[in-house]
Amino acid sequence: MTSSPIMLGLDASTGTCSVALAVGDAIHTRLQRQPKGHAALLLALADELLAEAGLARRMVDAIACTRGPGGFTGVRIGVGVAQGLALGLDRPVVPLSTLQVLAETAIRQQPRGDGVLVLLDARMGEVYGGLYRHERNAPGTSTVVDAEWLGPPLPPSLPSGEWAGAGSGFAAYPDLASMVGLHSVEADCVPDMGSAMPLARRRLAAGEGVPGHCLEPVYLRNRVADPPAT
Repeated sequence: MTSSPIMLGLDASTGTCSVALAVGDAIHTRLQRQPKGHAALLLALADELLAEAGLARRMVDAIACTRGPGGFTGVRIGVGVAQGLALGLDRPVVPLSTLQVLAETAIRQQPRGDGVLVLLDARMGEVYGGLYRHERNAPGTSTVVDAEWLGPPLPPSLPSGEWAGAGSGFAAYPDLASMVGLHSVEADCVPDMGSAMPLARRRLAAGEGVPGHCLEPVYLRNRVADPPAT
């Protein structure tokens, strides 16, 4: 495998399909939202990017995909499509946290500050959360400050510094945007796999690619609906 592998990135964990193709120093992306048919849409967008680059699927060196947390259906679809491609092509797959991909997206859009607090609406009165620090103006270098969590929409304690907020949790619970320590909030930010391709390549180079059959979704929650009232 070359030092700059050709990599395909896939995400459907938040209801918006994001596909990216990294070829050399260029990163090509597609971002599209539609109510249904996400598996077919991911494959169609991937084939579109490959065709524009003059590449066949077999020329892809590795697959990257979000493994969750996020919407149960979207996570399953993204993982399933990535597994199918990885197994069919006999290529490794690099699993990425949905929350870290969203952090990379927010950092790329607004690199100011020390990092990003990501909050995704998990429904049922809860949010998925993650805190990521980054080196200024250095793509693909976000690092996890705290383990991902699932919990009530309460403001976590932030380290000293300037922090941004991103994700649908801020749209679902607007009061979170006023917490101390956040210099800005992008409540409509969704994962863009193009922003995460430097991170995916770095993970692949570090030996973190796995066979397709080893790819596992991460939900953080076992139940998917409120229990019936008694």
